[in-house]
Amino acid sequence: MIVSNTTPISNLLHIDKISLLAELFGAVYIPEAVANELNVLFLSSREWQKCLEEERVIVLPISNTIMARQMVPLLHQGEAEAICLALEKKAKLCLMDDKDGRIIAQSNNLPITGTLGILLKAKKTGLISSVKPQIDKLRTEHHFWIRDDMYQKVLYIAEEKA
Repeated sequence: MIVSNTTPISNLLHIDKISLLAELFGAVYIPEAVANELNVLFLSSREWQKCLEEERVIVLPISNTIMARQMVPLLHQGEAEAICLALEKKAKLCLMDDKDGRIIAQSNNLPITGTLGILLKAKKTGLISSVKPQIDKLRTEHHFWIRDDMYQKVLYIAEEKA
């Protein structure tokens, strides 16, 4: 099972690459708080609605609401619920971009990757030919923040030039 927070799904929707999730992982599961955030952000997005209708993204409630509430001073509700859902379902991967969320997920022994890892895996498996235009679009049009050294590292791993 793969569990996602809001930002990886949001970022892939922004660059019209949401299909990568299903192609790489099959169905992706999200908690209700993440679904609520995405429904607000992409209310009129046909592609987001298709993800839900075709069950490429499946919404599940969390059981341990106390644990999620305890994380909220440190994380947003969606991140807290995504970590809880991943722990409850023993997810094999948690999709998360936020640094604080990643730290807490890792401290709970959850394997994680984010938008950049998804794009790198998509290139490695031949689903996309290049990561650079995708990252550049996120940076310039959708306020995706990435340190310059990390940007260079991702391009190096992808065997692409800046």
